[in-house]
Parts: sequence; structure tokens; C-alpha cells
Amino acid sequence: MLEQRVAGTPPTVLARPDMIRLALIEWFARLVAALHRAWADPMVRRGTLGMALVGAGSLTPAFLPAKAPIIEQLHLQWMGEGVGRFVATVLLIAGLGLLVDAWLRMRPRDGRRVPSLAWVFWSLPVLLAPPLFSRDAYSYAAQGLIVQRGLDPYAYGPYWVPGQFADQVDPMWLLTPAPYGPLALQVQHAVVAIAGDNAYLAAVLMRLPALAAVALLAWTLPRLAKRFGVNPSQALWLAVLNPLVIMHFVGGAHGDAIMVALVVLALYVASLGRFWVGAALIAAAATYKQTGALALIGVIGMAMQADGTAGLGASARLRSLLRHGMSLTLVTIAAFATITAFTGLGWGWTSNLSVPASLRSLIAPPTFVGASIEWFMNLAGMPLATAAVAVPIAQSIGLLLGLVSIAVIVWRVAPRKPVLAAAGALLALVASGPVIHPWYLLWGGVLLGAVRLSERAIRAVVFVTLFFVTYGAVDATLSNGTWALGLSAALWMVGRFIVSRRRPVEATPEPTRRAVTAATG
Repeated sequence: MLEQRVAGTPPTVLARPDMIRLALIEWFARLVAALHRAWADPMVRRGTLGMALVGAGSLTPAFLPAKAPIIEQLHLQWMGEGVGRFVATVLLIAGLGLLVDAWLRMRPRDGRRVPSLAWVFWSLPVLLAPPLFSRDAYSYAAQGLIVQRGLDPYAYGPYWVPGQFADQVDPMWLLTPAPYGPLALQVQHAVVAIAGDNAYLAAVLMRLPALAAVALLAWTLPRLAKRFGVNPSQALWLAVLNPLVIMHFVGGAHGDAIMVALVVLALYVASLGRFWVGAALIAAAATYKQTGALALIGVIGMAMQADGTAGLGASARLRSLLRHGMSLTLVTIAAFATITAFTGLGWGWTSNLSVPASLRSLIAPPTFVGASIEWFMNLAGMPLATAAVAVPIAQSIGLLLGLVSIAVIVWRVAPRKPVLAAAGALLALVASGPVIHPWYLLWGGVLLGAVRLSERAIRAVVFVTLFFVTYGAVDATLSNGTWALGLSAALWMVGRFIVSRRRPVEATPEPTRRAVTAATG
């Protein structure tokens, strides 16, 4: 009917509702076609099967809080003990292995394109699973309830909302107020308002903003990569389909996903010459998680690049850095203050930034060095009070080295390679910080998808990815009391990396039209 009515009619004389309807129909048709192409790829199906196994194996003590209501409601007590727990852990490890294998085989080679919507199929199997590889989503839910009840989330921790919301939070964080930005807390508040009194549902629904963030990444990052001469399929494969993104941004429902997505959007907008808009988007990212503010380095670098200062002398580069740095920083501060005022939550987060650092993370280089020195000092019989200062001193030195590294990046890298500068600054902050969680690597790691990397650099990214996938797998097996499975997973990951390094995995062929038709019926 619509086609007959508008056939032969110039687009300029179509009624606005008809134009919108036609645009929606075309968009939906393209979406369905993209989904068909993605499902026709055998590696997409393999990764989907892997995530289905992860979802099936997630209802264990590794991911569920003690006495979680869903266990009793679905009569799943058997999965938390004995044979049931062992089988669930086997499914989890096998699923991660399939996901990693599919990802490695999907690497774009010889002009092969990566399906843009592969991440959708890899995300679907765990949409209703409990938060994976971290219990932070339960804390998000409790913080959202605190806001809903009119309490100050920067002064009160989950302990002050007793009941099922507080019961599901890791005991380590019960008394700690929120360290997150005000926009994050209002989004958490909105999710809790949707979920009502169901704490588990509130935690699971924290995936909604995370999924929206991954969708934004999948749209924006390939376009940013193309602006800087990088293969969009390479960006999609390396950063969006990265197993850590699926495990932690989707599975873990971490708010870091929104921060990273806004940073990528800011850099893309800035690459189009809209530097002030990019700075405002950086502010939005920082109001979700404050570390996003560091990516302003990339926007400043693009503004300097537009001046052509990369090939000029030091004095011209310094003048450009000061001019753009000051103006764009002021825009960022003004936008941050505006968003903060709009949320009505204030600046209480400034006193809570040390909350995440209260955890001793031995995979953080400064903390590991400090803890090793402390151990040797204790072994030598030195006083406990003397040995105890080793960790804070090492952490302080680490932060100082990180700041120096960031300063060098701003001066030497930002004017020539602004996206690499933003990625490098965020990764330097992570490496020099006192605490590292696997999803922290994604702050700057995702941006590397839009950077022209050597083969050696790509292998380094693959190695780091497999290391932290293994870390998550081993941690889950230890929580389930099946450490032998964790050891097996670690050995398999090592072998898989060696094989992919010595003999690059053959990429699966581009799905043909016949394959797409057969896959979709």
C-alpha cells in the first residue's frame, strides 16, 4: 500500500511521516540482512555456542551470591554442589575456549570482512545470566536504590539499604560509598526504578546500558578507524569482538562500557573537526567514570594536528598545546559541572576515589613489586611496621612513573597520533595504578582498534587478551573449588596462543549469498 502510494513521487514531496516510515523500513531491512550475514559465518555460530555454554555454567557460587533467590525459585541448588558444580564449571571453561577460538579464527585477512553484528549473537546467550566474572552489578543496584531513597550515595554504602539489595553485594563493599560519577549513579537509579524491588533483576538489567554502549562502540569505532586509515574490520575484530569485551562489558555489565563508548564517540566527533563537542562528550564519559577525562588528550591532539604543529618546532608545538589544552579543558570542566548539576548528586565522589584502591591487586605491577619487597622483608625478620610501607611506597612510585609517561605521551605522541595518545595515556594509568581488574585494560585497549598496529603489537594485544581471559576462567574455577579445571584452561590458552603465533589461523571464508540464504532459510 505504502509503496503504491509513493511510487514515482519525488522524495521532496513525500509527507514527513511517510519519509520517516520509509527510512525505518529501510533501516530494519538492512538490520535483518546484517543479522543474516553474521549468522551465516561459522565462527559467529561457534562463538554463540561458546557463550551459550558460559550462560549454562554461570549458575554457580562463582557468580551467584550466597542464598540468591533465583537458586530457590528455579530449584538450581544441585548446580552449586558436587557433580552439578563440576559440570557447570566444565561448561563454563569449554564455552570460553570456543569463544576464544572463534575470535582468533575471525581475524580479518585477505580482504575478509568481519560481520558487524557478530557481537549481538555472542551477547544473547548471557542476557539473563547472573553478572559474570564480577559482582559489581549488585553494587550498582544497591547504589541505585540508595539514590532512589533520597540518600547521598557518596556518604552511604549498600549497608544502609538492608534487605535483598545489600545481601547480594560483596561484603568487602558493604560499607563503602560510591566512587562513580554522578551520571553513572543516575543511570543505576533509572535501572532500579524499572526493576522495582527485585535486586537480582536490577543487577541483570544493568546490562541494558552496557549493551547500548557496545552497540555504540560497534557503530563508532570502525568509523573512527577509517578516519585514520585503519581497516574497520580490524577495529571491529580487535576491540568490539574481543573476548574481554563480551566477558566483562556484556557479561559483567560494567559501567566502564558506557565510559569507553562515550570516549570513542568523542574522538570520532573530534576527528570531524568538532573539537568542543568532543570535549563535552569527554566530560559526559568522565561523569560516568572519572578516568575517562584522560582521553581529552586525544581531542587536544586532534586540534593540534589540525594546526599542523606536528612538524613544527618545540615552541610552536608548546603554544598550540597550551592554547588548545586550556580551551578544551575549560569546555570539559564546564560540561562536567553542568551534567553534575543536572544530576543533583554533587561532587561527593572526590573523597571516594581511593575506594577501589583499598583492594590489594597483585596483577597491578606497582602492588606486585611492593608486595614482593614486603614478603622478602618479612622473610628477613624485619619489623612488620617497616615492611608494611613497601606497598604504599611502590604504589606511589608507580603513579609518579605513570604521570611522567602520560606527560611524554602528551608532548611526543598526541600531535602525531592522537588516538594512540589517548589509548596510551589510559593504559599508562592502568599499568601504574594500585589496582587492575581485567576490564580496566579495555579503557585504552578498545581505542587500539582504531590505531595502525604492527603485527607484533597485534600479537601483544592477543596475548594480553588471552592472559586476562585465562585469569577470569581460573578465578571462576577457584571459586567453584575446581582448581584443576582452571589449570587445564590455562594450559589450553597457552597452547592456543603459541599455535596462533607460529601459524596464523586460517580465516573462515566470506559467507556467500548461498550460505546466507541457507543459514536463514
